[in-house]
Amino acid sequence: MTNINQEVWRFIDNNPSIKRTMSNGLINRRALANYIIKQMNLETTVDAVISSIRRYKIDRNDDMFLSAQNMITRTTDLSTRSNLANVVLSKDTEIQKLIPEFFAIIKYDRGDVLRIIQADESIKVLINEKNLKKILEILPQKKILSIDKNLAEINLHLNNKAKDTPGVLAVITNEIANNGVSIVEVLSCFPELLWFVYQSDLLKAYNALYQLCQSNQK
Repeated sequence: MTNINQEVWRFIDNNPSIKRTMSNGLINRRALANYIIKQMNLETTVDAVISSIRRYKIDRNDDMFLSAQNMITRTTDLSTRSNLANVVLSKDTEIQKLIPEFFAIIKYDRGDVLRIIQADESIKVLINEKNLKKILEILPQKKILSIDKNLAEINLHLNNKAKDTPGVLAVITNEIANNGVSIVEVLSCFPELLWFVYQSDLLKAYNALYQLCQSNQK
């Protein structure tokens, strides 16, 4: 029984979405037991796995993630943009001098996007694809490390108290990953969190986050 307990508990530990539904009392233990047996190819009975599930303890960290999830349900707005591009540039003095020229192209009053991220070795510029050609005309080809097109942005406008709630970012990331969506980039300009995904995954990612923001709401 000890080995079964360890196998079942490890499976639950590695599946935060299952832990979350267990914590909320929203999961059928027999259905979960059958699922675990199938996923792990366990040679045991359903009743033995159910017994292990009953013994699983939700620790303090799980309570923390539940608090984070509850905070996410207080999100004030969830919006999207599509047809974006990500240009990755070498980080040097020449690029530093060219970046101010981008602002002459971007029309904020028309809803244009310009997100700039600086790291130690590179600079990322996220823009609307319609402005990509104009941006590339400014840049030396040798300074362009890569270009990703067909990207989309999901903007979560969080409650102001979210910045003091541990686990908010982890819960959102886990929800996106559990739906099979790759995260291309994440930006924070609190209280806004910006998630960039491939446009083909936009609907799936948006629906996942919408459901997360709606959970536990009356």
